[in-house]
Amino acid sequence: MNLSQLHYFKKLAEVLHYTRAAQELFITQPTLSGAISSLENELEVSLFERSGRSVSLTPQGEIFYEHVCLALRAIDDGVAAVQDRGHSIVGSISLGTTFTVQDDYLPLLMKDYCAVCNNSVLAKTYQGFTNYLLDQLRKGTIDVAFCGRREGDSELVYFPVTYRNLKLCVRDDHPLAKRDHVSFSEIANMNLSTYRRGAPIGEMVNKLLIDNGLEDVKQIYDDDVSMSSFISFNSPDYGAIMLDSLGPRLFKNIKFVEIDEVPEGFYRIYMVYNKKHNHSRAVKDFIQFVHTYKGNDTFEDEEISE
Repeated sequence: MNLSQLHYFKKLAEVLHYTRAAQELFITQPTLSGAISSLENELEVSLFERSGRSVSLTPQGEIFYEHVCLALRAIDDGVAAVQDRGHSIVGSISLGTTFTVQDDYLPLLMKDYCAVCNNSVLAKTYQGFTNYLLDQLRKGTIDVAFCGRREGDSELVYFPVTYRNLKLCVRDDHPLAKRDHVSFSEIANMNLSTYRRGAPIGEMVNKLLIDNGLEDVKQIYDDDVSMSSFISFNSPDYGAIMLDSLGPRLFKNIKFVEIDEVPEGFYRIYMVYNKKHNHSRAVKDFIQFVHTYKGNDTFEDEEISE
């Protein structure tokens, strides 16, 4: 077993396609296939289930993937440590983010951070839903995430950085589009949709709906873009209770209306990291930068460790 095999395995486990993995690794497909076969023979287990050139991880492969990620991360941390010269910041950071925070906060944060570190830190960004990103933090496949908060992850630390408001979303030809605000009682009989339960935002909205007597809202969507698209291209009778974020702004015929009973700053977005993992200097410095970033002045210096 060698370092190249581990890198090849990690890449194939992430893209789950031999041709694509080989292209991203800049090697031939036979080279990749041979390396994976050799690794499986040495471990005496099957790491992948094959379907043509596509694959999926076996249960043994999933376990091995978590440990390989941690091992390669430790090597990267060691390289960053020995390359550290004086006060310079070097290395890389793996960032996970939800789509919701990519409108203004995260781009501005990264622009200012790159200026501070003189572009000497490589920030690799991955997009996903909150539950997925928090799972990756627990596994150690990413360093930091910007997402919602889930109860019960004792090793995760949450630092609030910004928020998104929850509003009524309608087409611009809906009668309520001309209103500045409405109450829940006024929209109780509307054909409404919102987030699916299971994700933090879905659970928060579900509680809010129950508290205000709305029982017929369809809780079927995972993301803002899908919900906005449905509103934009269907009958003007439909509406959605959703976050005022980047997704709806992609559609020119959508309007937001404030809901009286929804508190300002309804949905907090956090910087999250795993306190049980060893972090490189680059990651530690990035976390500290976010703690003191000017965009965080909405909140007190509050850090939550479950």
